[in-house]
Formats: sequence, structure tokens, C-alpha cells
Amino acid sequence: MTFEGKGNRRPQLDVNIKLIQLDQKNPRLVPYLENPNESSQLDLITVLYENFDTEVVAMSLVENGYFDEEPIIVVPDKIPSNFTFSAYPKPDDLAKALQNLINEDQINFVVVEGNRRTSAIKLITDLELRKKLSIDKVYPKTENEKIIVDISNIPCIIYEKREHVSSYLGVRHIAGLLKWEAFAQAAYTADVIEQELKKGLPIADAIKQVQKVVGDRSDKLRKQYITYKLFLEARDNLKFDVRPIINSFSLLTVAYNSASIREYLGVEPYSKVNLDNELITSEKQDEFKNILTWIYGNTETNEQPVLTDSRLITNTLSHVVKKEEAIEYLIKYKDLEGAFDRTNGEKEYLSKKLVSASRAMQESLKFAFKYKNDEELLNKVSELEDLIAALKSNLK
Repeated sequence: MTFEGKGNRRPQLDVNIKLIQLDQKNPRLVPYLENPNESSQLDLITVLYENFDTEVVAMSLVENGYFDEEPIIVVPDKIPSNFTFSAYPKPDDLAKALQNLINEDQINFVVVEGNRRTSAIKLITDLELRKKLSIDKVYPKTENEKIIVDISNIPCIIYEKREHVSSYLGVRHIAGLLKWEAFAQAAYTADVIEQELKKGLPIADAIKQVQKVVGDRSDKLRKQYITYKLFLEARDNLKFDVRPIINSFSLLTVAYNSASIREYLGVEPYSKVNLDNELITSEKQDEFKNILTWIYGNTETNEQPVLTDSRLITNTLSHVVKKEEAIEYLIKYKDLEGAFDRTNGEKEYLSKKLVSASRAMQESLKFAFKYKNDEELLNKVSELEDLIAALKSNLK
């Protein structure tokens, strides 16, 4: 039996920062890149600087140097075609062979885990790079040569292939304590599921395999994959500006969780949806654009979102999409409250609350006989009587 954590330890070597490239495929960086596969190292460093607060990492590095207890994880980017890790069963022998490749300038690496630290080190040690970003005067730096030498050669755990790291990343950032934000989790999930699909597995089996790897027994991964597919369809089919979706990705999940919104979009629940097809049919593209515009706004049409609170997706929008009159009003006037007034949403809400109250009172009857003449409880019943009388009066 084989599994990702089985076998000998991976080799760990100190690698010069110049041999380490940032990761174009990192799920946290991809959303900020217009063309990830064509992005330069400067593009990636810029994204990390502008969005991931690398100055905090840099401040620690210039003060303390690099903590060897926190190696980054890399995979070879350039490597001789005849070199295979499997030719070296013992990790120490593999480490020596890799060190020889480094000494002979026959290998370099991509960082799979540790992009923030890598980018911070590059900015600290490269004056020209800081100048290109116009941050030379504000970014942490040091004149201490010992610090510069220390952070220029950092400990790296070396995996042979990116997919070999997937299990570790999933356990660490999906099910573990250092969870990524919602979009990054979904992007990672989609990527590893696609890896399994390329092996020939059916979609259902691919999801189950990833669930086993990550250690997730819920339907969380399936939901993430479905919501990510919606994101891709918004980007590719609608040409929708998806940056707001990336920043508030969980709202798309909330919308899909609503049965009435799914019905409006013509999609099945998570458990029944056919993942081999596109989720939104060609006939429902306008409805899809409406939902996205109401939640996120639309830069193409200069429309602002009509929702001011994520709870309004469930409490209000889900009722609006059930009534044609309300939908037409919302499209025309962008007034969510006015559209809601044209539904039975408040009536349904009131009805549910009354049913809930009735059940609570029926449940209370089971125990009431034990506390006859209890003054405190009788006062609470009197309060309920007053409320019921007020409700009756308002309803009449």
C-alpha cells in the first residue's frame, strides 16, 4: 500500500534564493494575475507585496535572519531529463545528488509552500527589484552582511513533483489550522480534482479520492468544486469581472445554497448536479448575470450591488427571485427592499415564526403540570398572552 506520507523523508538542502522562483500556479496568487501562465517573477512579487503584507515577514527576517526550523517546500523547475528521484532510495544519497546538480548549475526550483517568505527575501536582497516596485525607501532592508548571507541561502524540502505536495497542502490549508481564504481553498480543490480526472477517474471518484487525501469526510470539497465551476463560468461565459467574486467568494456559496436561487438559475442541488456538464445553461445566462450583479455589482454596466449584507441573500433575494413581478422591479429600479415588498417573503417569515412559537408552547405543555401556581412561570405566560393579543389585533 502507498500513500503520500509513506516512505523515506524528503531531502532538505540549503538553496540560494536566486535558484528559487515564485509559483505562478499558487492558488492564492492566481486570482490577482490577468494571465497566470505568462506572469513574470516581478508580477508575482508585486502581487505578494500589494496583497499579502510581505513587509511583516521582511521585518522579522532583517531582525532575526531565517529560522531554519521553517523550511519552504520546492519542486524542481529545471532539471536534467535523465535525473530521477527514484534512482536514489536513500534520502541522503538523493540530497547529495541534488546538491551536485545545484553546484553544477543544472537545477533550479519553484516554491510551492513559502511564496511570501521567498518574495520578502528577494526584495530584501535585491536593490534593483525594490527600485522597480518603487519601494526602496519603505521596504525593510539591512546592511548586516551576516543577515544577508543567512537569508540568501534558505532550507528547502525538495519534492520531485508538484502533485506530490498536494496532500500536504490540502491537510495544512483546507482541513488544518492554517486555512486559506475561501477562494484559494476552492481553487486548490479544483486543481487537485482535475489532477485526478487526468488520471482517468470519473468525477465522483476523483472527488472521493481528494476527500481521502485531505481527510475531509463532509461534502465540503464537492461544494467548493461546484462553486469554483460557477466562478469559471462567470469568467469565461459571461466575461464577468470576477475580482469582486474572488474577494467575497463565500457569497457565491451562500447564493447556491438557496433553493429558490438555484431554481431561478436552473441548477440542481450539490448532491444531484451533473459535474460533467456546465452548470448554467445557455438559456439561463441572463439570470446568472442578474444574480452576480445583484450580489457583486457589475463594472461593465457601472451597477453597484443591491445587497448591503450577506444575510440579505437568504432573507430577501431568495424570496424576490420567486416572483416575476419582484424580479422585474429589481432589474428596473435596483431597489431590493421595494422588490421584496412585491413578494410574500414577510408573510412566510411571520408564518414560520408563529409555527415555531406554537411548537415551543406545545413542548412546554409536557412539563407545565409540574409547576402549578409557580408565580415566575405564570408571569411569563401572562406576557405571552399580552403578545398574542397584540398579534391578533395587528392581524385583524
